[in-house]
Parts: sequence; C-alpha cells; structure tokens
Amino acid sequence: MATNFHLAPPPKTVDGLAAAPIDIQTVDAALVFDAATFTATGDATMTYTVGPSSGNPIFDLRQDITSAWLDGDPLPAAQLAHHAFGASSFTDLRVIESVQAAGSVHTLRVQYVLSIPDAQLGGSYLPALDWSAGPRLRFVFGLSDLNKARYAEAWLPCNLIFDQFAITLEVQIVNTLVAHSVITNGAVTPLGANHWRIEFPARFTALSPLLEVRASDSLELQTDTTTLPISGKTITLEAWKPVGSGVGLAGQLNTLKIHLADNENDYGPYLHGNRFTAFFNGGGGMEYEGATTTSTSALRHETFHSWYARGIKPASQADGWWDEGFTTFHDDGADDSQPFDFAVAPALLCSRDPWQRNTPGNSYSDGARFWKGMAALLGVGQLNALMKELYVAHQGNPVSTAMIEEFLLCKSGNVQVVDAFHRFVYGLANPSPEPDLWLRDAPADPGADTWDGKFWNSPDLWIRNADDGGTTHQSPEYGQDNWFHARVRNKAGAGAARHFVVTFHSKGFAGTQFQYPADFLPCIAARAAFDLAPGASCVVKARWPRALTPPAGTHTCLLASVITRSDHPVASRHVWEHNNLVQKNLTVVDLLPNTFMILPIVVANWQLHLKSAFALELIRLRESAGFEASVIHKAPEMFHAASIPSKPFFPFDGRPEPPPEPVVLECGAHLAGSRETQRGSILTSATPDLIRQRFPQSFEASFPNEGGERLALDLPPFNQIVVGLKIAVPREAQPGQTIRLHFLQRSLVTEQIVGGVSVQINVAKPGELRQKPMEKTL
Repeated sequence: MATNFHLAPPPKTVDGLAAAPIDIQTVDAALVFDAATFTATGDATMTYTVGPSSGNPIFDLRQDITSAWLDGDPLPAAQLAHHAFGASSFTDLRVIESVQAAGSVHTLRVQYVLSIPDAQLGGSYLPALDWSAGPRLRFVFGLSDLNKARYAEAWLPCNLIFDQFAITLEVQIVNTLVAHSVITNGAVTPLGANHWRIEFPARFTALSPLLEVRASDSLELQTDTTTLPISGKTITLEAWKPVGSGVGLAGQLNTLKIHLADNENDYGPYLHGNRFTAFFNGGGGMEYEGATTTSTSALRHETFHSWYARGIKPASQADGWWDEGFTTFHDDGADDSQPFDFAVAPALLCSRDPWQRNTPGNSYSDGARFWKGMAALLGVGQLNALMKELYVAHQGNPVSTAMIEEFLLCKSGNVQVVDAFHRFVYGLANPSPEPDLWLRDAPADPGADTWDGKFWNSPDLWIRNADDGGTTHQSPEYGQDNWFHARVRNKAGAGAARHFVVTFHSKGFAGTQFQYPADFLPCIAARAAFDLAPGASCVVKARWPRALTPPAGTHTCLLASVITRSDHPVASRHVWEHNNLVQKNLTVVDLLPNTFMILPIVVANWQLHLKSAFALELIRLRESAGFEASVIHKAPEMFHAASIPSKPFFPFDGRPEPPPEPVVLECGAHLAGSRETQRGSILTSATPDLIRQRFPQSFEASFPNEGGERLALDLPPFNQIVVGLKIAVPREAQPGQTIRLHFLQRSLVTEQIVGGVSVQINVAKPGELRQKPMEKTL
C-alpha cells in the first residue's frame, strides 16, 4: 500500500520520547449510542505502519481513552497520553509509549466514552452529541478548517492530514423506537433499525468524512440525478434540510447541477463516485469529499471545494491556505489579475510549522490576492490551465504548498514564481545580507560565477535509480522512476537562504554548451528547500517520473539551476558563466574491441563577441586506453572552410543493410520498420541502419595525432551544427580497459573553453555483451 511519508512531519523528541510518524492503513470503529442512558461509546482498531524512522508512533484522538490493546496485548491508557508538539493550544498529539521498528506493522485498539471532543470549539457549526425527547439523537462530526483539532480525530483515532486511510464505521442507536437517518459521504449499508455500516474509501484523510445522525422526522430529503459533461458519470444528488427550513431543495438541486458541470468543464472530472450530498443546515459552510454542509449562498464555494480542498487536498494544515485562496479566486470569476507589489509587506500564508492544526484565517483574503497575482504573472488562461493540470495529476491525493510552487515553476518556466511564493506565501522579507547559492562545475571549482575549467560533468549533480540516499551517479534506468540530486552550497559570509528552489532538466541530445533560461526552463522537476545557512550545503532531490525518462540507450544531458529571492541565474549565461547553473554531459558506453560508436553532438555559437573562429579539441585522459577519434558531418564545406583534410564516410562498405519492415497505413502512407524507433540511440557498429539514416553521404575528418588534437571550425554567431564524434576501439584493446576523453569547443578569439562533453567506453568481453552493445548515458 502506498504511503505519504514524504509529506509527514519529521520525527521529534517530545518529553523524552522519540515520536515517529506512522501511516494508518485502516480504522475499524463502532460507535454505540444508548438512548436509555443518554451515553455513547467508541471502540476503534487502527492498523498502521511505522515510518522510515523507528520510534514511538504518534496519532490523535480527542476523546478520553478508557482501555487499549497494542497488537492484542493490554496497554495502559496512560501510555497513550497527549504530548505538546506545537507552541499553541490544541497542537498536542498522542504518543504510544512503545518503541517500534521502522516499517513494522501494528494494531492499536482503543475504547472510549464519547463526549464533546477536547478541541477548539469555535465557528458557527459545532460538533454535537445531544439528546431530545423521543429519545432523539443529534450527532454531528462538525469538522472545521479554522479551528484546531477539529477533523475526524475529534471522534476517531486518526493521523495528521498527510495520511490517507480507509475507515469502516459501524453506528448503532439502541433503546429508542424513533427512526434515525444518517447524512454522510460514505457508502451506507443498513444493518437493521438505527444500525448502519458506513465505509469511507482509502483515499480519505482526516478532513474528508461527513457524518451526521438525526431523527428522521427532523429532516427533509430530496434527490435527483445529473450526468456530468467530462467524466460522463450519472450521479445521485442528495439535498437535505431540517424540517421547517425555508430552503427550496428543488431549486438548490438545479443550482448544484450547474456548479458540478461547470467545475468539470473548467478543471477536470468529478472524483467522488456517483453521489454528491448537500445538507442545508441553515448557515455557514464546510466542505467534505463529494459533500457539504452549507447555506444556499455558500453552495458554489463549497461545491468547488470537491475539486480544490477535497479533490486535491492540503498535505498539512499549513497548506490549507491554497484551497481557500484559490476557491475564493474562483468565486470572484477566476479572471481577475492583479500584479504583485513587492513594496508591500510580506504575507504569511504557509508557515514552516509541521504541527500547525488549523487553516490560517487570512487564506481567503491574502490567499485570493496571491492567486490574482499569479494570474497577472502567468496570464489568467495559463494559470487556470495549469491548475487544471495540477488537479488531474494529483486528484484524490494530498498536495503541499511546495509541490504547487514546484509545479508552476516547472510548467511555466517563469522564475518569478519563486519570488512570489517567497514573499506572499512563506511571508519572507527580502534577504539581507543576500545569500550566494552555487553548485560546483568541477571538484576544484571555488564558486565564482566565471569558471575556466571543466564544467560539463558537475560533481554536484547526479542521478540515482532508487530513492536510496546514494551520492554516486548512476545512469538513468528507462521504464522506472529515477531521482535527480543536486548538492546546493551557500557561500560563507553570505546571507542565509530562507527559501530556494532547484530545477532539473534533461536535454535529449549531447551538446557542448547550454544557455539559461531557454535550455533549463521549463523543466522536468523542481524541489523547494528552506533554511540553508552561510557556509553550509545540502542535498536536494526530486523524482524523475518514469514517463519522462529517456528511452534505453539514448543520450541525455542533465541540467540544474538554483533560484532564490535576490539570486537568480542571469539570462543568456552559460554554465561556466554563472555559479547557479550546472550540467552533466557524460556518455558511458560498453563496446567490444574493433568496434566504434558515434555520438551526435550539437556545437553552437550564440554569442556575438566570440566571432566565428573555434576549435574542436580532444583531450585523452592520462588513464585512458588507446583509441582513434574523428568528426563526421554531412557538409564537406564545413571541413574545407577550415582546411581540414576529410574523406567520404563509408564505414560499412560491402556489408548488406537489413531491410526495414515498413507498416502500410490505411491512408496509403508508409511508416518505417521498428528500427526507426531507435533513432535517439547512441550510434554504434551494431546499428549500421541508424548510422546510415543519421549521417548519409557524410564526410569524416580524423583528429591529428601530432601538434595537438584540434580541428579548426568556422561557426558564425547565432548558428549551430550537429557533428558526429566517432570513437573507435582498437582491435588490440583488452577487455577491462577503459577509454576516457573530453570533447571540447574552444573559442579561438578568447582561448576560452565554451563547451564540452565527456565520454567513457568500457571495453567488454564478447560473452558479456549482447549483439547490440549496451549503451548507457550519462
């Protein structure tokens, strides 16, 4: 079962206990209400997994526990006491006084007497457990965003809202003949008179479930159906109200149909099964998944929350600002753009407190103002399109503020997203003194913006095939998630970086140089981080989604940038010209003796001051085995202009080319055979068809063996060419040897290296290599 530990608070030592987050899998509970004694009891079993750190599990329940069993053994209730986590009231959590191993699975059963929960009892619609003549029960979960400890933990053992888990709840009223009804967004199975089983799905968090129990003769219900325009679902609409209320349920059902259809059309499919429940309780409003308690005036707002708030959900209560702010922005038409004014005071919407237990009160005003600023920054149309894409990508799951910042930066490529979040979400002033964040271009790089050494294989940028914390670079694996990593440094003597974002991108080709921002943004992934002190460093990682990893055997170049308020990379700069930028341009290939590879490389000149005189250079590393190298290009003029001896490129003379297997379409067109799908591959002796396709009727110039391995090149400003770097493994090469080299582009005007690629070839044994050589990039 998937867990959300990446969104959980960190472990914390509290009152001498090593408090550790858990992942709840299921809560199975029974609530029994006795009308004869006007009492109620709860009996709940929580099955959970301990997180990646061993320790004392934490959860919450705002009722007084009378008995408990841990893994079937009795546990004194005193060993489940509340302990203070946050700085204010109602931020305490229960800690199990039993140290449990990371990843272990356990059950905790608790029994308790139900009463009004020990929570912040503010707001217009409170939790209720009261009786009236009949006897009649009125039981109200009464969840609240703005008041602390007012989610399902008020009545049931629960986790903080990062966690998703299924709840099975049996509710029974005994010793009364008065019929009762349940108002809920769970799946209801009647078990008898005043007896129900209610099931809430595994995507729910503590803020999701709606439950009210009332005497049936105190309620009115009207139902209808509607078919939604995007999902095509036919859903049942339930509209409830107290008897005597003046709300016209038929009219509200029609209004509800309009809101649901508009939300689907604008932001994506309805998530919550085949039902929507609205209880018009007389005032205020509160959102649930596919449900609401609401006034008629709040119906549009609360219905929209089934997309933003309970479709995608805040990952913590510090994140509760974004759904209220965006819903208020939507209430106002989702079309008002107001540019940010960085002269006004910062606005704190998302604190860095993981133990916060309520949504900030300024979420509606400052939150809506933030989204209007984003509409001005990105454009109204793009913002709404991106928020729809965010919803579709994460529907049903918790989303943190940092995830939204990362998403908007990745997709829009607008670095001012970072500035906006810094000041108007995290509430941070302009840093003074300013931080100076950087990443090394090479092990000896001291951190200045300009670096004259090797820059195309940064040691501060690497890939891991698993989220394992490793620091050694691995070639990305196709068909699975991989993980980008960057080590970010803050110069000693600079200011602290309270908030920064690292972007990661991959170019699907080898190039000698890359330019900011066009080659770096938009990007594949980004990760926000916080609080990097002067002289300190930290590793920042982000998932490289499986769908975006390059096909096996293709070349890719990694790029990363670090952005913080007051320290942006400068436009039109290359990696060697700014310390916020790095690249990793390394190709690793396994080949047999007497074979060769060809790496297509983009050689560019986008700077006027470099004129047109360049050289392509080859540097053989001291520990490298011997090899032969040459450059291939389709146009002989490229070589003639620089007076470079060249010859026609015919590497496979006399070798028959296997015919492709074309596919004939109904329209009469022809698609080439399956080998065409390998065009992105690194070219080797084993792919003659791909070489012929990529470099037909081409010419080859060998690097000279004397006088420096340099080929002159005439490349006017604002031009680029694609050459093939051919590396041949000699027949006499021995398995186990390694060929290592750098391929450089140097300006002959400044004598500066302006681009580079590293290549490593591992000489393999014939029995250890497939017919097609194993090609690993990076």
